[in-house]
Amino acid sequence: MKASHHDFEVELRDDWWGEAGMLGFRTSLNCYRGDASAFPNKQIFSVSIEEVEPVRRNLSAGVFNDNEEASAHDRVVRVLRGFQADAEIPPVEVVSMSPDSRFKYKLVHGAHRFYCSLIAGFSHVPAVQGFDMSALDR
Repeated sequence: MKASHHDFEVELRDDWWGEAGMLGFRTSLNCYRGDASAFPNKQIFSVSIEEVEPVRRNLSAGVFNDNEEASAHDRVVRVLRGFQADAEIPPVEVVSMSPDSRFKYKLVHGAHRFYCSLIAGFSHVPAVQGFDMSALDR
């Protein structure tokens, strides 16, 4: 299954989609439910997927990758099952881009949640302001 985010194409394996029970998934919501307890000192706000700069990762599993805790497969299936169950899922983290940028936000954490949201048909994602290491003076 493929989806486009501006000029960037993301692909999710059909078997992962099926395993998560997403066949026939339809939502009347514009985004998944954000888990406020994940960031107790930050305000969650809704961000249009269209306002976020594409994350350009070219990993073996595309934009989805393994981490120390779980494989790309396990991470994606967990997120999709959360959508299916209407569970509270942590928001993504974004930073504001400069006013002259084409995009309003840059995603700094949460690519799996972000791109699973796009593929699931959400137009927005719950977000918090993240911390951008590149903004530090070096």
